[in-house]
Amino acid sequence: MNIQQPHDETEFVTIIGADMTEIHRTFQEQGLSGRQFAIVHRAGRHSFTMANADGGQPMFGGQQLIAATFARRAAG
Repeated sequence: MNIQQPHDETEFVTIIGADMTEIHRTFQEQGLSGRQFAIVHRAGRHSFTMANADGGQPMFGGQQLIAATFARRAAG
């Protein structure tokens, strides 16, 4: 498997919640818009796994949640 590493100083924040209202509220409360963060892809329902030597462990009890990822380029 060829996994690419980031080539720039882009910073990412992923917010996980029960619905987009919850995610949007968190985005606003953290001031991400004012810090120049923008959504990088459509938000959607995800399953989450924490990678480890045993092949990974389901997170959040295996429950699917909505995830939205935001990014900004680092100042420079």
